Amino acid sequence: MKIHRIGIAALILLFGLLTAACGTFQVDVESSSGAAVQSEDTEPPTQQPLADEVQLTATQAGTTVVFTKDGDILVWDDDTGVSRVIFDSGDVIRVELSNDGRLVAFLRRSIVQTGDPDWREQSALWVVDLSGENPRELVSADMLRDLLGAFERESSNIPEMTWIPGTHRLLYNGWTYLVMAEGETHAIPSGLYSVDADEGTQQVFVKTESTLRFVVSPDGRQVALLSPTALAFIDADGNNLRPDVLTYAQVGVPGPLIPVGVWTEDSQDFVMTESLEEDPAAGIDFVITRVPADSSAPDQLASVSRSHPGSVTFSPDGRFVAYIQYTDEVPPDIAGWFITPLGEGAGPLAIPRKLELGYPSLHWSPDGRAFTGALAELCPGATLDSEICNSPVSSLGGTTAIQWLDPTHLLLLTRDPSVLFLVTLDPSGRMDATSEPIEIWPLEEFVGSQSFAAVEAGNG
Repeated sequence: MKIHRIGIAALILLFGLLTAACGTFQVDVESSSGAAVQSEDTEPPTQQPLADEVQLTATQAGTTVVFTKDGDILVWDDDTGVSRVIFDSGDVIRVELSNDGRLVAFLRRSIVQTGDPDWREQSALWVVDLSGENPRELVSADMLRDLLGAFERESSNIPEMTWIPGTHRLLYNGWTYLVMAEGETHAIPSGLYSVDADEGTQQVFVKTESTLRFVVSPDGRQVALLSPTALAFIDADGNNLRPDVLTYAQVGVPGPLIPVGVWTEDSQDFVMTESLEEDPAAGIDFVITRVPADSSAPDQLASVSRSHPGSVTFSPDGRFVAYIQYTDEVPPDIAGWFITPLGEGAGPLAIPRKLELGYPSLHWSPDGRAFTGALAELCPGATLDSEICNSPVSSLGGTTAIQWLDPTHLLLLTRDPSVLFLVTLDPSGRMDATSEPIEIWPLEEFVGSQSFAAVEAGNG
């Protein structure tokens, strides 16, 4: 059995962070870990959709967190407060937990020398039981490269993958890029593919010639397909494609901009940015539109100027949208992140619980409180990110990513150093004494939002 410990030097560094923060922490120094064991006895394939989600708080249910470190997969359990290694290949770059918390999907990256000094990266999609048993490859590196039509010198990866709610099926897209040039910063996602983690069956929903991103509906029955020029819907089994439900002009040179959007909680409408247009002063102008999934007429809710669609976040009640805005000066500067009403409202929205900070910053907790990316809470009725009423955790340093678990519990990933915290907020937004660090990474290891995932027990 492996023993997973937070190093002494890391603890000293962490202590400096914690003493500067509000509240107190209890740090569990030692944690045990068990190496992954491959078993021939596996659970039978899931034949029926899994049970609907049970609404429990993180404290009531217990939180399971998976993360990568040194290319291995570790599981941290809220009930025990310890981590254990379940897969120790040394090449894992991303993890995603199924909604029921039983399976961990992950990407393994390998390096192929194509010449001197040329080389490429390539990824393969795997899955393993949360216990560490039954690791298996779902999409090999060669299979992904074939799907994407990658050339010999091109690298290949999966930028987006998600579990279809209530199932053990994964949806993913892909992209190719030259690692010796600009890398993945200018790569363009394309295609849509499905794989069943229990049965291993594969489907091609949309071929790689189509540039798109996708968003699965909360009920797991349909998928929104966002391309640079049109919105389409398709059923989650790959049937009933409804192309060009909403069309718009392409913006972006050389790489096209792709709109962003979210589903309503009832899976009846999709709320998105569209009608993108370059602003004469700075940034992009666009509108926020509600598009019914039954192909009835769309409804424009708000317009935004001098912004970027990638910065957009929505309030869970569907009444507000937040976005970055630039000044009209030359050269332009960031004026701040603003909040504006969505007209009559879009209805309750299935907003993403995880946020990777960059363009997006201002966002909402599941119960509708507005926060900055540094987790400073905005005043009621605020319209700008500077209208702060409480700053409970901003002294922890720079924030890389946030994942809300419920209105009072969230995962917080800091940078320099990268530390993953489980944070508990009281009703006023302050950290209480049960908040604790889950993991600390060395400064040289890249850590981002794809490096961790979490679910609450009872979601399956």
